Amino acid sequence: MSDDRPRLCAPQELAEYTGIPIRTLADWRTERARSRGLGLPFVALSWHNVRYRDEDVEAFIARRTVAPTDTAGD
Repeated sequence: MSDDRPRLCAPQELAEYTGIPIRTLADWRTERARSRGLGLPFVALSWHNVRYRDEDVEAFIARRTVAPTDTAGD
């Protein structure tokens, strides 16, 4: 494999990085949550082996970035 392959992180790593509990990440992987647009993409290597791609995590964070509002003149 080459060095340009995507990095995959385990739920524990993602929980430590984002502060999102592992249980929440697991809940977001359910069909019901995904049908409601919750959570972020994941890679299911097997039934109990789930990983998250760095680019998906960064895109998830970027979509949730809230810019400050302009309060000039208040």
